[in-house]
Amino acid sequence: MSFLSSISLTQFRNYDLQSFSFDAKVIGITGKNGIGKTNLLDAIYYLCFTKSYFQSKEINNVQQGREGFRIEGHFTDTDDAREATCIVWKEGKKKITEKGILVERVTDYIGKHTALMIAPDDIELINGASDVRRKFIDGLLAQADSQYLESLLSYQKILMQRNAYLKQTPAFQINTDLLEVYDTQLAQHGSYLITKRQELSEHLPEMVCRFYESIALHSENIGIAYKPSTTQPEQLKELLVYNRRRDIEARRTTAGPHTEDWQILLDGNPCKTHASQGQKKSLLIGMKLAQLEWLRQLGKSPLILLDDIFEKLDQERLSRFFSLLNQLDIAQIFMTHTQSESIEMLAGPHFEGVQIINL
Repeated sequence: MSFLSSISLTQFRNYDLQSFSFDAKVIGITGKNGIGKTNLLDAIYYLCFTKSYFQSKEINNVQQGREGFRIEGHFTDTDDAREATCIVWKEGKKKITEKGILVERVTDYIGKHTALMIAPDDIELINGASDVRRKFIDGLLAQADSQYLESLLSYQKILMQRNAYLKQTPAFQINTDLLEVYDTQLAQHGSYLITKRQELSEHLPEMVCRFYESIALHSENIGIAYKPSTTQPEQLKELLVYNRRRDIEARRTTAGPHTEDWQILLDGNPCKTHASQGQKKSLLIGMKLAQLEWLRQLGKSPLILLDDIFEKLDQERLSRFFSLLNQLDIAQIFMTHTQSESIEMLAGPHFEGVQIINL
């Protein structure tokens, strides 16, 4: 069980050079809006995943006028052994070191330190497009299974190459032998993605329902239906071949794991259009707690990162949420809010010792 004891930020977002020490299970990060509370939370997430939760482009993480940034953290495990992790991004290149030793492949690092973020825009998991739900599922499976991460990265790389070829090459000049190579490779990696997504999707609804009931204090008929590109993973190659003419016309790959979705239902109806705002908020927390429980069953203990959670739930739901986190024996919880008093009042009764960092 990893415990983050300190973090240092250099030229990361609005931080020029600043360090923070953590000595409690629950850390409240407080201060006025715009002062950097979310940036500090995102830096912790970056330490675990080597990428931002909020920014898709690395250059947006660099302090204005600078060329790169550096994040260093110290994790303490159950044996009280301290481990220093450092991530440097500069001029388009990223370097990760652990205990001073260079990490050659990011896939060797992802999953070692895990985290779970809950942020205001996460409601898009229910209201948004399919890519948001794919990101949620892929992020969960990638933390738990290094082979899934390898297959996902390989699939995305080959997909980009295939799409670039389809876009840049006139239809009458398309080389089907080259498409055959792409399709064979996509099927090899994509079939593993589908298999693991199917396995997770069989267990996810039950866990979400259980946590939803604990937060909302009443039961609903919740469904999370996986819509795979093919029900038989081994048939992915056949699907890709069958769609070649369509892909050539569209100048992109129109079917595969990169197009899949999960339909979230409430009493048989789409939550996006039929659930109330309160139901959606409780469902979102239920899905995040299901993500947490799935990782715990695999022997992982994620850091919990809560960005403006007090704006998402009322006091009663917040109290039940903190009670659930306490029961799940979380290693460490970081949360942002404008007022330290609210954190101490609502989280304090459920946890021993709350450290407040006022920015």
